[in-house]
Amino acid sequence: MNPRIYILDDDLVYAKLIAANLGPAGRFRTELFDRPEALLARCVEEPPDAVITDLVMPDLSGVEVARRLRTAHRHLPIFVLTGHADIATAVEALKSGATEYLTKPVNVDELTTLLTRALKERPLLEEGASVEQARGEQFSLRAILGQHPKVEQVRAFVARMAAIPRPTVLLLGESGTGKNLVARALHYSSPHSVGRFVEINCSALPANLLEAELFGYKKGAFTDAREAKRGLIEVADGGTLFLDEIADLSPELQAKLLNVLESRRFRRLGSTEELEVSLRLITATNRDLEQVVASGAFRADLYYRIGVAGLTLPPLREIKTDLPILAEHFRSAFSQEFKKHVDSIEPAALAALASWRWPGNVRELRNVIERAMIFTEGPALKRSDLPPLGQRATGGGGGARGTGAAHATFQLPKGLTLVDAEREYIRLTLDATNGNIQRAAEILGISRKNLWEKRKKYGLLAEAPLEDGTG
Repeated sequence: MNPRIYILDDDLVYAKLIAANLGPAGRFRTELFDRPEALLARCVEEPPDAVITDLVMPDLSGVEVARRLRTAHRHLPIFVLTGHADIATAVEALKSGATEYLTKPVNVDELTTLLTRALKERPLLEEGASVEQARGEQFSLRAILGQHPKVEQVRAFVARMAAIPRPTVLLLGESGTGKNLVARALHYSSPHSVGRFVEINCSALPANLLEAELFGYKKGAFTDAREAKRGLIEVADGGTLFLDEIADLSPELQAKLLNVLESRRFRRLGSTEELEVSLRLITATNRDLEQVVASGAFRADLYYRIGVAGLTLPPLREIKTDLPILAEHFRSAFSQEFKKHVDSIEPAALAALASWRWPGNVRELRNVIERAMIFTEGPALKRSDLPPLGQRATGGGGGARGTGAAHATFQLPKGLTLVDAEREYIRLTLDATNGNIQRAAEILGISRKNLWEKRKKYGLLAEAPLEDGTG
């Protein structure tokens, strides 16, 4: 039977408009109410599958409606609509039990998408296996695989930090060593798991856009700010904010972030109202942050503040004894995902994997196993299923272009200046990776943003189109 949706608004015309546009005809059964008491009474008689309510009403506010509904119906999807851009009250509605809030005039497509997702998640919630619990299981300490002593140290660190209410944590290590996984394990193993895990890559956006994403903005703060928007710091209130590639944060945002850490307060762009937040901050970088501080590109005071508790994740080449465990994990995962009956990895294939240095670490291993699982016909993963490891382009003329490696042989002419040598090395690395930006950045040990800046500096942007490498 189609889901039953109750819509509450003291303006029945607007309620009818939402009902008429809420998905394809017949997708939802809707009932309309213009008084909160009538809706609450109806919920007792016939509990709905979801409720959409206005925020500001003469008798009872949407905040109180959400609070009463949540008390009686623990997992009921509740959507609050506000036509007054009163974001502080909307946040209060969320804390009172609302699933989401949207600003009028509501984008019905967005509302339909959020409603459909909430209805799908509700059975999981009601069975006691909430979406967050499922994610918590996926990213628990058990998700950090391996038996090497260095991996045991990682798990011990996560367990210790998870038990402490609100320390900032700095994760260091090469690309592909699992910093994102450790950050999530720390969140889902701690009391902060009741809040959201919010992440953003500091090298993925220009400074002005990143500032708007982090801090949010008031309506009219700039030309395209047609409505107020919560920033990720606010969204992470009560949970965890994970800032990846923190070394690429601009000096201006470094100062603002330091202020947030010191005062636990911030202002949206264009606003004078200070908002208070309580969250755990986890940062990560694959660069030598002490060196970046010494160069003057990163504030020393912020470095000391985010580095209260630090952990360096080991590269895969240092924990090679765990490679069979990791390879088997990925084989099992992709076997299920691709619906293939591949039950094992042959010893010859494991030997080939063990002989490789893995410059891209666990991420590279995952990609290799994924590719092999796509092409294998089973029932065991064979050496011939694996892509070539170690066959890379060299500086010698005419070599086939490969996927690049940290130890590939590059031949540079004698007599080059350091600047010329860097340009040529970057060019050769891009050539050896078939123009894969992500892979080249990992080999060079820099971010995609830094690679783009160096390509611009050395006039390498005009060369053949490059692959994004994110798919």
